[in-house]
Amino acid sequence: MRKAAGFTLIEVMVAIMLMAIVSMIAWRGLDGIARARAHLEDSSEHTAQLLRALNQLKRDFDMRATTELMESVDDREKPLEKGLALPVAVKVQRDGLGSPKLELIRNAADQAGTLQRVRWWVDGDTLYRASAQPRERYPLPAPRDAVAVLEKLVKFSIRIWQPGKGWRAVSSAELNDPTGVELRLTRRGSQGDENYRLVVSLED
Repeated sequence: MRKAAGFTLIEVMVAIMLMAIVSMIAWRGLDGIARARAHLEDSSEHTAQLLRALNQLKRDFDMRATTELMESVDDREKPLEKGLALPVAVKVQRDGLGSPKLELIRNAADQAGTLQRVRWWVDGDTLYRASAQPRERYPLPAPRDAVAVLEKLVKFSIRIWQPGKGWRAVSSAELNDPTGVELRLTRRGSQGDENYRLVVSLED
């Protein structure tokens, strides 16, 4: 009688080894795809956060105050008085060796005829923005409820344009209503430090 055909022990071991090798190759391929996807998602969010911050900065500048408010009166039944001149629409200041601060008075986006104060500053490695409630009368309330808009900052600086003198760094003195503003920031990225520059003309 013929013996039943089958696999030898060596053949079985070789087959198992080949399957293990194929499985390892497949696992490494899937792991590489997962890592690439995670890196792409992180990079996309990193870029999106930067674009949101720069777009909001540009929007605040574009919407800087162009209307007048009425002065505040205690008795609301009194006739409205003559419109007051606008306060400083753009203010840049620096306290000692700290990071510069930017404050703007802008038209409120959703309430016509009202203004609001907006402030930008850096604390640690994070850029913050705070805005106040819009009002149709002076004085305007101070900005509150800061929101972190950009993280992983290494450097942040503001320069202002002075006709005939060019770009000048912001010292400890307060600089009001410049004709141009340059913001520079350096941010940590996955490939090293990234440098960005935003220039805004404020001439009417």
